[in-house]
Amino acid sequence: MRERRASRWRERRRARTFVGALLACLVVSGCQPYVRISTEVRDAYEPLPGFAVRMNFMPRKPHADEGRRIYEARCAVCHGPEGQGDGPMAAQLTAPEKNPYTDFLSLFRIHPRSEPLPSRPARFDNLDQMRLNAPFALFETIARGRPHTAMPGFQHPAYGAVDGGDPRLSDQQIWDVLFWEWSRTTTRERLAQGRRIYNQLCASCHGVAGDGNGPEAARIREQVWTWGRGVGPGIFTDRDWMAYRKPVELYQRVAEGVRRRGLELMPAYAGRLSPDEIWTVVEYLWTFVYTPPQELRP
Repeated sequence: MRERRASRWRERRRARTFVGALLACLVVSGCQPYVRISTEVRDAYEPLPGFAVRMNFMPRKPHADEGRRIYEARCAVCHGPEGQGDGPMAAQLTAPEKNPYTDFLSLFRIHPRSEPLPSRPARFDNLDQMRLNAPFALFETIARGRPHTAMPGFQHPAYGAVDGGDPRLSDQQIWDVLFWEWSRTTTRERLAQGRRIYNQLCASCHGVAGDGNGPEAARIREQVWTWGRGVGPGIFTDRDWMAYRKPVELYQRVAEGVRRRGLELMPAYAGRLSPDEIWTVVEYLWTFVYTPPQELRP
């Protein structure tokens, strides 16, 4: 008898819990603000009223030769004269002991000591590494440093990063020096090859100057409103947009093409160009963003 009563009590409790939860859901849903859904449909590629396109993040075109002078004075001692990670200080670099773990223990007056860990400088001739990084990622590394490594911050060091000292680098100086580092990923011959392929296959839409003013660009302007303003995807002179692009992303677009709303905006070149030829085109595209060093120019 007791077991039956207990069983009934448990069933009633489950039922009350379920009903209570259901009522709570109804109350909460009734408290939500009323939203009127308009039947008007806006084209996803039309600009929004008052939308500001330009950020002016990189106001002047970076110049690699100017960056070289800064690099030789502030960076070569660790990264080496040609960015191969073989500077005179490279073998002696160690990571700072300060980190969140040691800071936490210091609250209890515990100061652990350990063997210093080596910290190797980046190599700018490492294609795999450089092709996976956007210029802005390098900008952040130079400006803020890399926490818990020997890489200092030369503008506003982040927590756990070494202070690069004075004089501080301006935004433009950082862009100049990082694009000199960027130029270590290519050669004069590869840029010449990329330029030939670009002028043959790409300039008709993207323009000889990479500004989207090619003779066939009108078709794309009808589909992509940013082209009418000279900014956005496919406008390689838009430095604000290019600053956030990884080389692998540009490679993917060239290889696979671009389609929107069922229309082919750009054909896929994976069957027409070899992977290395596509990479030469990608390397050439960056010359619309920065001025290469003298030895790489045609």
